Amino acid sequence: MRNTDTGLLNDEGINNLPPGLQQEEIERVKKFIKARFPYAKFGLGPNELTLEFSEEKGKRGVVVIGPNDGKTKIALENGSGFQKAFLNKTFLKNALGDPTEEIISRNADSIRKKQKEYEELRKKKSEAEQKLSEQNELVMSLNERLNKEKAKIDQLKDLPEYEEEIKRKKQLANNLEKDLKDAIKERKEREKKVKKLADQDEKNARLEASIAEEIKNTNAIEERLNRTKPLDDLKEHESELRRQNEEGQAIIQDENASPSDIEAARERVEERNEELARLQTEIEERERTRPLLERVKEIFEKYRVTLTAILLAAGVTIGAVVGSITNALKATGKALGKDLKDIGSKLASLLPVQIGSIVSFLFKAAGQVVGFLAEHTWMLILAAVAFLFEKYFKKQR
Repeated sequence: MRNTDTGLLNDEGINNLPPGLQQEEIERVKKFIKARFPYAKFGLGPNELTLEFSEEKGKRGVVVIGPNDGKTKIALENGSGFQKAFLNKTFLKNALGDPTEEIISRNADSIRKKQKEYEELRKKKSEAEQKLSEQNELVMSLNERLNKEKAKIDQLKDLPEYEEEIKRKKQLANNLEKDLKDAIKERKEREKKVKKLADQDEKNARLEASIAEEIKNTNAIEERLNRTKPLDDLKEHESELRRQNEEGQAIIQDENASPSDIEAARERVEERNEELARLQTEIEERERTRPLLERVKEIFEKYRVTLTAILLAAGVTIGAVVGSITNALKATGKALGKDLKDIGSKLASLLPVQIGSIVSFLFKAAGQVVGFLAEHTWMLILAAVAFLFEKYFKKQR
């Protein structure tokens, strides 16, 4: 049998494996290693991993050949990960390279640094263009005011009674001319600065492309790693990211926090939200491929309901579930989950306390599953019944 998370055969599945399948298993192990160590090198060189399929007792399966032709088994007996002996071998350090988690962390720092550099360059250019625009407006305004003052002087020059007013306006015009000259000079300087920054557009474009490529590669590495992780580990990581985001939001909303701390917290929250989106996609995909019986078992075990209580309530609930299914499917499968929960709450109030609580639980549990499997409702009921009787008969035996 293969491990559902890693795709590797367990020790039982490795027994008596034909040569063709042995080579396939070697390739699977290589892919698994690359998922955990992206820069791992395979070959016959001193800093490369030499893999082969071993039939030796105690080392049956895919092994790595050491410097003195020693063999070290790679995968755990259940195919869920690596043997400690494999990870701890000194000669493998160079061949394996850095683990995926370190590479992702390092890439994230690099991406963050490049993004900050790109944003600063973009901001400088934007500010320079804005200042040039403002300077253009100032030049136009001064020129317009100067022209108006000159026009007024021309109108008053033949009127002796306005001699003092003419002198005042001439002085104002002189000042405006000086201000206009300075403004034009400043505009030329700002034009040079904008042109200099514009000359870097190609460099900025390359930097932007580099960021996009690094993000793409890092995401691909992360996705390959997540595909080899147990579903429980992915869910645990999801919970940890949410917890860290809550801490980040607390800093963002803290009135006493410094602007730099708030900005750093906001950046981390955004990064984690992007990672959460990718992680949730993987979790949802993994959930869809899980057998229905496993999902039902998980819900039952999550609530830790006793077998006796379930069997006492099962006769009451199954009939009502079937009735609810029939009616709900006529209206809409999407509303079925809510219908089951509501029915459970109503039945619970009419039955004895112990059985009533179990009835409520069963309907809530059914509602969780049916909510995303409305079109396979009968499968849910059959799986639930199978689970109950499987548990019951195992206990009887």
